[in-house]
Amino acid sequence: MPCAPFLPTTAISLQTLEVFRVTHLHSPHLSIHLFVKSICNMHGVPFKPYLYLSIRAGIEARVFAALRRDGPDWRLKHACPPCIYILEGELELKFSMLYTVDGNDSLKRIIQRDPAPAPIDTDALGESAPTASQAPTASEPILGESSKGVDTRQVGKGIYLTREQVDQWCKEIMEGLVPGYDEDNEENPCAERWRNMKVDLTKKMWGVFEETGLFLALCRHGFVLLLADMVRSGELSKYPLAIVAKMLEVFGKDLGLGYDIGCRFATTIRRSLLGKDAARCNHRCLVGTFHGHAHNRLCQSRFLAIYVAGLGLEDLEGCERCFAKSNALASSIRYMSVYHCRQAIWEYFRHTDKFETYQNLSTFLLNNYKQALALLDTRPAVAAALKKLGAEDEETVEGWLKEEGEYLQGLSKEPLQETREMEYYKLLMVLCKSELLAASQIFSIQTPSTIGLRDKTASQETAQRHSMESHRRDLLAVQLMEKQMDIEKRWTPECKEWEATRKMVSRRRYQHCIDTLEGLVVACMFELTKMNMSQTGYSLRKHIANALKARSTAIRVALVKYNAAAAALCPEPGRELSWEEVVEYAFLANFNLLRDTRQDIRKKDWAKPAARYAMDQYFKVKHAEEEILHLNVEIPRLATFIRDDEEASLLAQEAEIRFNNPHLAHQVTLY
Repeated sequence: MPCAPFLPTTAISLQTLEVFRVTHLHSPHLSIHLFVKSICNMHGVPFKPYLYLSIRAGIEARVFAALRRDGPDWRLKHACPPCIYILEGELELKFSMLYTVDGNDSLKRIIQRDPAPAPIDTDALGESAPTASQAPTASEPILGESSKGVDTRQVGKGIYLTREQVDQWCKEIMEGLVPGYDEDNEENPCAERWRNMKVDLTKKMWGVFEETGLFLALCRHGFVLLLADMVRSGELSKYPLAIVAKMLEVFGKDLGLGYDIGCRFATTIRRSLLGKDAARCNHRCLVGTFHGHAHNRLCQSRFLAIYVAGLGLEDLEGCERCFAKSNALASSIRYMSVYHCRQAIWEYFRHTDKFETYQNLSTFLLNNYKQALALLDTRPAVAAALKKLGAEDEETVEGWLKEEGEYLQGLSKEPLQETREMEYYKLLMVLCKSELLAASQIFSIQTPSTIGLRDKTASQETAQRHSMESHRRDLLAVQLMEKQMDIEKRWTPECKEWEATRKMVSRRRYQHCIDTLEGLVVACMFELTKMNMSQTGYSLRKHIANALKARSTAIRVALVKYNAAAAALCPEPGRELSWEEVVEYAFLANFNLLRDTRQDIRKKDWAKPAARYAMDQYFKVKHAEEEILHLNVEIPRLATFIRDDEEASLLAQEAEIRFNNPHLAHQVTLY
């Protein structure tokens, strides 16, 4: 043991430290320093660090080596029995494993720095003083170097990814290895909504925090698969890319990934070095049901869990539930060293896997079975509702979703010809204004009241010259557009093309009002979710409540503008929305049905509220059937794993080890 005294004067029993370890894992708010300091105070001795977890880690390493479970990926390959313990002759599922990833910024660690260096005396340095570009600005305070040395110790072998494993997937390296790599250049239905891969929101934290959060991967049953520290950054793409690379390396084909920005991340994978491997292994990115309300309808029809076959009743939101509990660990790791911080995080998640997730696994499977059977009981009612709406079979309902996707795909972009016509219309409007301005500057009328005043000839000539130059510039722009569009005769307010394009410009204003209203509702729904989330303090709740009051006023104003723009549409006015309809939208995708003014889709079967509700119920029943198939595979896997691992494997190895090393055999028994 390093730094052990030759003549110890103080001892703490292992039972006492074990009491703390178990208590801390159940209540992460209690930190090791507070517990040990309390004992020191009770005995009147100064506080000293301890090595208990390191002792346990050393013993565990010897146990794993004796059991031949010390391979680099052994933990990952045996993380979840229902997902991984494949049996001979079992039914092959569409997804070999479902896992979800997400980042959380609660588990931050503060950098402990030396005092900042004294300001540089530029007068004393003279010519050797740093230039303005080299000197720190007011927004970049002078910070001291880290007071902690480099610690190369690692924890969570095979589960906790190192910084080197993550950094090889950073954007700068991808741009150097993949020609034309650009995460933001791909057309995506939700590209503008989700920007949590950007670092702008977290740059201000870099001077304070070394690790700015944790990135996590869980299987559908809640077992931790992989962990990665987010280092001085936000939720960058390198973290999920590193996790996907490891998952493809270990598990291979037919993996399903749930991510709150799964639609956007699918683009990132396709453009990265993982693109070919992911396509070969049939890796698929999806969006969880909780985050689905913030994605538009076109994205939902492609990526949302409820519409993707083969998922069962999995919502792909396990990370949110996990973070709701792990946030309690944040206060106790804030000032730890990098090694002890990772050690505490690893100990917490390993304890949760062993004593909560694994012990509740059979209950999880049983509850899912009950939930699936309850949904299957609604099958006759759902079939009757669909039949009343004209859907006689499954193909009709599937066709509704396909038809809706094709319709929304056509709305994702304005037709190029219409865009050019609207630009030409705007250029003509600008040209008309410049012609009027130029004409008004030609003549200067003198009246008896103006005779004898200051001569304004020079200023008027300057204004006339400027107006003529503006007119020539606007005329040239119109001529260039006419040449591109092959327009032989210039449009006038009397021609039919002018009137038709004026209506299209009005429609664009209408769609802009939809975007504004939708964005306000997005923010409102997220704030409501945060206000009701566990671990949200009273002050923050009050702040959010006040923000919601102001936000509701803004929504009402935006609603008035939308209804005015909808009423101005020609030839038929758009649909008028009431306040009740806006606040009751469960999915923001309903806004997408308002965007098209080229055709009336209100008579389409899939656009009717009753049909949309019945369609969702149909897919829930369908997923319940899939869940039964999943559980009929997973339950035998779990039962067989318990029999093989405990009876055949561990007991036999324990007997073998006991013959040569009884003390190690005792630790195997405890394991």
